[in-house]
Amino acid sequence: MIDVLPRESASIWLDLIETTPSLVFDPAMCRHKWGALTKALPGVALYYAVKSNPYPDLINTIAAEGGCFDVASLAEIKMLENQGVHPSRMIHTHPIKTDVEIERAVNSGVITFVVDNVDELWKLIPYRHVIQVMLRLSFIAPDAPIDLSRKFGAPVQDALSILDVANDSGIRINGLCFHVGSQAATANTHADALATCLKLSEKVKEKGLPDIVRIDIGGGFPAHYISEPVDFDSFCAPIREVLTNAPDHIQVLAEPGRAISAPSMALVCKVIGRAKRRDGWWFYLDDGVYGAQSGRIFDGMHYRMSVFTSGNEQAPCVFAGPTCDSIDELGRYPEFPVLNMNDIIVFHEMGAYTLASATQFNGIAPPAVVNRALPSQIREHRRTF
Repeated sequence: MIDVLPRESASIWLDLIETTPSLVFDPAMCRHKWGALTKALPGVALYYAVKSNPYPDLINTIAAEGGCFDVASLAEIKMLENQGVHPSRMIHTHPIKTDVEIERAVNSGVITFVVDNVDELWKLIPYRHVIQVMLRLSFIAPDAPIDLSRKFGAPVQDALSILDVANDSGIRINGLCFHVGSQAATANTHADALATCLKLSEKVKEKGLPDIVRIDIGGGFPAHYISEPVDFDSFCAPIREVLTNAPDHIQVLAEPGRAISAPSMALVCKVIGRAKRRDGWWFYLDDGVYGAQSGRIFDGMHYRMSVFTSGNEQAPCVFAGPTCDSIDELGRYPEFPVLNMNDIIVFHEMGAYTLASATQFNGIAPPAVVNRALPSQIREHRRTF
């Protein structure tokens, strides 16, 4: 969706920043999304996926809400410690780790780890008396555009044999976990996977293996990009239905990332160049796929735009980023207002996997980040294309 607004109304955004491009972090939106998901999943402990956005003010906002954190590296552990987060509020969920990574994470005080294969178990044997382990299983959501089960996750039919090997090795696996994929359209696979894990926990008990006392349903909760706004209560209804069958002794966890971080930031940039070429007007912005918009390439993402311009003529156009790489392209439109130099473009839902994966290709720095309340009245007099 593209909102076209008068150029002068861009001041409501420009007053928030010192320069373009800038990401504007709205702590109120972060709290709102965290609270909405907490309400939609009563009794479920939320562990924010730090990898989606490690911005310190975002971390502090979630920590102040009582949230916990899902980490995937020692660097993330240290970053959280520097923000005053105790390791007891962290779980290390990367299924593949180096020996050094494990040793230093344990020494830092993190005691929960994830495995998805037998070879990974051997690395944990030296720490078997001080750690807890979850086994990651593979479940694929057909409606999730980003599949995470090809790279990680043991087949469900292999679970009992892996648990057997772990038990014989003195490693206590007391949890099951999964991730159905990012940006899922429904929570049906979450619910089915949770139900499967509950049944598996009964089989584990029957075999005399250590009880399963927690199940981590991962992430995959969607953000609102160009589709309809996300209603967490409706989305999570299938999960809540299965939760009614969960025994009291099993704690359920979740790892939201994108759903919290994406709506917490907007990107403000401007037109720094334009040229009329064979395929239409090209508008060059001061941010692109090597900056905050790598999701266009990695995840196939499209972002809602607010365009502030006085241009009325329409023509085919191409948006491009500031680098000299031809892959740095942001979208093509058959009809679009002909923009002028320094016109402002605001991209919404820009907090997830943007700042976290930005580079300095061509020596161009990533966007600056400011902590501000987002403006509430930016769609006045809009024309939507």
